[in-house]
Amino acid sequence: VIATMRDLRKKEKLEEAAGPALGKTLSIQRLDVCSDSSVAECLGSIPGGHVDVLVNNAGVGHVGPVESISVEEMKRIFETNFFGVVRMIKAILPDMKRRQSGHIVVVSSVMGLQGIIFNDVYAASKFAVEGFCESLAVQLLQFNV
Repeated sequence: VIATMRDLRKKEKLEEAAGPALGKTLSIQRLDVCSDSSVAECLGSIPGGHVDVLVNNAGVGHVGPVESISVEEMKRIFETNFFGVVRMIKAILPDMKRRQSGHIVVVSSVMGLQGIIFNDVYAASKFAVEGFCESLAVQLLQFNV
């Protein structure tokens, strides 16, 4: 099992939770879902090169009225919450399809189904994830993914 995080300086709590599995059946690696090169580097370091289960859990939020957030900040939220999911799935999907095996788990939010006041951009990014995954799930049935 490989646990990943964008900033390894924050790994202490994860290491504590891992207990004796750390270094044996669990390793912690750097992965920034907003970076193609980081994704490629992390996936390239996997022994055997196969991902059997991908759990997409990266996410960022913003609370406040829409006029308080810049378009650049909105793009950053979408880059992590939506394009990060897309980037990871695109990276592992060809091998899963070829092997006709694999599982993709995407952690989303109730705000991907219903917007909540002052969470406009976050909700929009999660709605995008929901639509993407619903469409993809139908396509991937034929590949046993």
